[in-house]
Amino acid sequence: MTDAPAQVQKLLRQQAAIARFGSFALREPDLDKILAEAVRVCAEGLSVPFSKVCRYRAELDDLLIVAGHGWQEGVIGHVVSRADMSSPQGRAFTTGLPSIIDDLQGAAGFNPPPFYAAHGIVSIIDVIIKGSDNQPYGILEIDSDSQHDYDQYDINFLTGFANVLAEAVSTAARGAALQVAVDRMKALVEEKDRLLHDKDVADLQLHQAQKMEAVGQLTGGVAHDLNNILTVITGTIEILAEAVADRPELLAIAKMIDDAAARGADLTQRLLAFARKQPLQPREVDVNSLMIQAANLLRPTLGEQVEVHTLLDGEASRALIDPSQLTNAILNLALNARDAMPDGGKLTIETCNIVLDDEYAGANSDVTAGNYVLVAVTDSGHGIPAGILNNVFEPFFTTKEVGKGSGLGLSMVYGFVKQSNGHIKIYSEEGHGTTVRIYLPQATGVALPAKVASKQRIEGGHETILVVEDDNLVRTFVIGQIESLGYATLAAVNAREALVVIDGPQKIDLLFTDMIMPGPMNGRQLADAALQRRTSLKVLFTSGYSNEAIIHHGHLDAGVLLLAKPYRKSDLAHMIRAALAA
Repeated sequence: MTDAPAQVQKLLRQQAAIARFGSFALREPDLDKILAEAVRVCAEGLSVPFSKVCRYRAELDDLLIVAGHGWQEGVIGHVVSRADMSSPQGRAFTTGLPSIIDDLQGAAGFNPPPFYAAHGIVSIIDVIIKGSDNQPYGILEIDSDSQHDYDQYDINFLTGFANVLAEAVSTAARGAALQVAVDRMKALVEEKDRLLHDKDVADLQLHQAQKMEAVGQLTGGVAHDLNNILTVITGTIEILAEAVADRPELLAIAKMIDDAAARGADLTQRLLAFARKQPLQPREVDVNSLMIQAANLLRPTLGEQVEVHTLLDGEASRALIDPSQLTNAILNLALNARDAMPDGGKLTIETCNIVLDDEYAGANSDVTAGNYVLVAVTDSGHGIPAGILNNVFEPFFTTKEVGKGSGLGLSMVYGFVKQSNGHIKIYSEEGHGTTVRIYLPQATGVALPAKVASKQRIEGGHETILVVEDDNLVRTFVIGQIESLGYATLAAVNAREALVVIDGPQKIDLLFTDMIMPGPMNGRQLADAALQRRTSLKVLFTSGYSNEAIIHHGHLDAGVLLLAKPYRKSDLAHMIRAALAA
């Protein structure tokens, strides 16, 4: 029997151990560290070499050793006991009372696992670790390799320690659950922020697209009216130039007017390109060959101060594109690059195949996921300020001095690429240059060689042509031009008047009709109605800008002939003969 002073010292030591552990558990949120400290303090408090904590697993109805002190490798996390009366741990777990065994090997009714004998365990005490929701957490056990005279104070210490441990386990579990909730809340907040950011980006893209569409519609309408005016100016100046051919001073004025009209026609073409209303003639094109031709054209155009380099991927696919418009687009980008490099620099044209996946398409609402041919044009110029980068594709937007640029170069490229079912991106940083990346739809099949334009010979005829045009000025001019080519003419202001003429007895070989007219029928609908009445009738369309009635997705319908305004007498003569021969 221990004397009284020694007993008091042991009690004080055990109470201090419980207090220290309680203080530690309050500061430590990690359950594994709490359990590891618990088994160490418990073993030292009772002066035994071994201790362990077993956690109850309801789904398996067993007790797994999850923490221990003094045990060899292979015990913790591996050894289990049944949670019933067949094991000392199960008996304490089932009854809720301490289970004390002084002689483990001689205890009746138990078959201890082999690791006990391997460690020389003789005596053990098991006490329950209470839990929440009427479900105990598990068992706290101390183990000794010798006979141990445990008294009631030892049992009280172990039971009290288990109660403190139970509270620590419960607190740690609540903390872990709270941390999970906090992490989930953070994830929800981050997701909300991401969605709000994506919404802001989508709203900005939608606003930009709507603005560009509205400007495009306005631009297309203005270009249509300008083309009607320029058709008359261009044609009549040809007549005037012929009349004053023997008077050099007047001929020079006529040429000046003709040059101005040509510049106006070029301007309207750029406007139509931005508005995506220019008629395109796409075909399968070898992009690499086209870029080589463009580079050869650019070198003398840009001057010796600008080095032109090409990095062409030999595996680059063909693109379904209008080659002349793509060449014009590259030329516009190169001229912009030259202006950004006043002291000279490097211009690089690159090609390669690229895949725009669903993720990219999701971030760029105007993109269809798929295979593209990339054409990238990079310069080493002064770059574009970030504040205006989103405005560079808008028509008439320019940072150049007055008279140095129309502000239509990039907008023309933008419209052409969009009308061609492509995608365009611009990247720039002040002082480090600019890259414009054009994504063109890939094509399959054999690429066709570029057609070489030849000078057209003016050829007339004697057929009868019905001219349908609502603009009086244009109609009068066109009739005069057609009659000067030897043809007979009939005239109508709109589709209704034209059908009256078509239903009449006059011979009509060709219907030459404007696309956009007042009234319920447009030019295409008029042509369809006319062909029902006269199946052998030939048709030639004209317009200040293209219309979805004959142009779908930016491409002319098969078998359709369109003479774009403004046009010269030679263009008119050529297209009339082509239509009559079709």
